[in-house]
Amino acid sequence: MRNFFVFVLAAILVGCGAHQERASGIDEDTTLIIRGETLVGLTVSVTPGFSRAIGEEDLTKFTMGIAGAADSENQNLETITIKVESGLQRLTVTKNGSIILDKELHFTNGQTREVRIR
Repeated sequence: MRNFFVFVLAAILVGCGAHQERASGIDEDTTLIIRGETLVGLTVSVTPGFSRAIGEEDLTKFTMGIAGAADSENQNLETITIKVESGLQRLTVTKNGSIILDKELHFTNGQTREVRIR
């Protein structure tokens, strides 16, 4: 009987000592926001990994700023939001096959960058 209790105690102690991994905090996405008067119809590429002809369904709806304050500069612009990897990214925007923006951007973890297409 004593051996049984020693065995159960040993099993409990070994189980408690197993490898455990926990993560806490906020997991922030690395994000690229592109704004412009007309984005629908443009092709946006962020290399590596993202390339798309922008349609109405890709647009991000405008939300009010802090405490409901309007942002008159951005509220009438079309906006898309793209999750990107951290590191060096190349942003290319084309319209009807012509390049209208070609730019290298560096992102750090959790950073949000905004680009305006004029």
